[in-house]
Amino acid sequence: MFDKIFDIGIKGTISYYPQEFVTLKQALDGNNYVKVNGGFKHYFKKEELEKLSKNLPLYLWDLVKIPFVIVKTLNPGEYVLNGSEWENKAISMLLKKDIKSYMTIGDVEKIIKEYKSLVFITLSPLGSLGSGDENDEYY
Repeated sequence: MFDKIFDIGIKGTISYYPQEFVTLKQALDGNNYVKVNGGFKHYFKKEELEKLSKNLPLYLWDLVKIPFVIVKTLNPGEYVLNGSEWENKAISMLLKKDIKSYMTIGDVEKIIKEYKSLVFITLSPLGSLGSGDENDEYY
């Protein structure tokens, strides 16, 4: 019984995970949504896109992909950013601190407060994750 409840819960959570990502530049140019696994479109708020563009240097606009995916690990108070070095650099700039190892609950709250439509939060089945693999791909 517990296995079925867990399975249904995981499937429900995964069904709203982004199927695709767009660069900040693409989003600013009008492609302001991504498709999620449930078959829906998730739209980014224009004000948040503009705020993000003002807080990041122009050279990052073609490199940073959104939405940002933040993963809650099994370790208390620990989150990691799922993405490439460019997303890591962007979030580090926004927080004004290096987040290569992990993010705290305060860091996550700050990002969500400012950019809630640009962030997805998910759970990790593993204890602690890196911030992406060697190929800068999403997992």
